Amino acid sequence: MKSITQEFIDAESDFFKSNGSEKSVEKLYDIVYFLENLQKLTFEEEYILAKVYNLLGSNIIASKIIDKSLKESDLIQTLKLKELQSKIESRDVWNTKIYRDLRDSKMKKDFTKVIIENFIVSQTRHGNYYIKISEKIKNIVILNKNVPNEAVWGDEACFIFSEKRPDLYILLLLSEYLLWLGQIKDEMIDFYNGSDIIDKLQNVSTDWFDGLRISDFSISIDRNDNFLTEITLYDYLQNDYGFILKIENFIFKQIEYDPIL
Repeated sequence: MKSITQEFIDAESDFFKSNGSEKSVEKLYDIVYFLENLQKLTFEEEYILAKVYNLLGSNIIASKIIDKSLKESDLIQTLKLKELQSKIESRDVWNTKIYRDLRDSKMKKDFTKVIIENFIVSQTRHGNYYIKISEKIKNIVILNKNVPNEAVWGDEACFIFSEKRPDLYILLLLSEYLLWLGQIKDEMIDFYNGSDIIDKLQNVSTDWFDGLRISDFSISIDRNDNFLTEITLYDYLQNDYGFILKIENFIFKQIEYDPIL
């Protein structure tokens, strides 16, 4: 069995030789998962972890590891860390490729089946309604991606809003709607390819879809029972260039890239 040091040397070599191929990125992430699962890391293990994160473009995480290691490092170790820190700080953050492990994205997920009892309805002080999903459901599958059923911006987890109190019909339709949102892969690809979008890629396929990452979504139900959905995504093939997907009921309406995202 190879040591973690040798594993890193081989993975780093593969990464550079293949110009960051998907398989080489997976090998680097395997090292990350192994090291982060250890209870206590040696200096060499922390140093390797920082170097891996640097290769993957996660400079903030790499810098945090270095700062932590510097508190306990000896002179020689400090020199090694400072050299790596200098290399990280000299990188152009705007042109740094951020690599992600896409293995989970490619796996077909079980769609989110929400029964009526899993919806928790509460009225806001403005007279509208929150429709929360029970904590029993840990993830909501949107576009075949697991979106954690937890707070995004520090508030309580809530992604669904209604202008009026939802009745049984609306909750049943919402359950069906969530199932639909989880499996619209082909529809998403076809809509993207057929739309006139600024900064779009040409003729995308499954590789593009698998690389999408969801950061947030919301469903607003108006007084006429229309479902208005906005999903914020990041396009891996364009170095996580963000865009917003808008859907009205079961119809795709708009995709717009946003440099601010």
